[in-house]
Amino acid sequence: MIVRDDGDSFLLITQPEHARLARDIVSAIRTEPALRGGTRDSILLATLEHDNGWQEVDSGPTIDPATGRPCDFINGPARVKHELWPRGIRRVAQVDLRAGALIAQHALTVYSYRAGEPEWQPFFVAITALRDDMLRQIACFDGPPRDDFDREYRCVRLGDSFSLQFCNGWAKPQVTFGYRAELNGSSLAISPDPFGESVVPLRVLARRIGARRYVNDADLRAALAAVEPEWLDGCACGDVPSSGLPR
Repeated sequence: MIVRDDGDSFLLITQPEHARLARDIVSAIRTEPALRGGTRDSILLATLEHDNGWQEVDSGPTIDPATGRPCDFINGPARVKHELWPRGIRRVAQVDLRAGALIAQHALTVYSYRAGEPEWQPFFVAITALRDDMLRQIACFDGPPRDDFDREYRCVRLGDSFSLQFCNGWAKPQVTFGYRAELNGSSLAISPDPFGESVVPLRVLARRIGARRYVNDADLRAALAAVEPEWLDGCACGDVPSSGLPR
């Protein structure tokens, strides 16, 4: 779950909803060569489903007992993450092995900062084994095919990064694979322009609840059940200042 502070409210966005927006963003990218190849559909599927292991978690949101705040995707318990990623990878791999391998690569990438923690070693061993088995099955384990796979993964990571920035309302500029993205209000400006001068609409579904201390999980779930979802709208475009050159 994404938990965004918005004045006297929390905006809660599920991980699959964030991933849907990530897919929409990637489908509009024109600068990544991998998206012009025969694996485009696998890339888009991996981007859409990269957080599908969170479905079960987000359907029963919990609080941090120490703060009474809804648990988010960053601060939730490690054991939950260790369970959900293999589940999500296997779910997608049943449909598309390449997409499953891309999601496994994503899990290894986004948690790379945990690599030195003993608690996380079984996670890295298991996910690496899953990824490598799928890479061998699709003949992408090494050589030029592996380079192609790495280019495909760039697209998944870019979509995830741009979508997270919008959904979380992160105003601080983010740099991912050489792209600099900055959120101004509801507009995400990216340099160099990945969209071929197009303006890409951004739309994500959220639930707004009071920014207060929740007594327990049931209290949080009751608050969510009592509100209607709302759309958060914005746009993404190339960041081209008045000089006509990317910033």
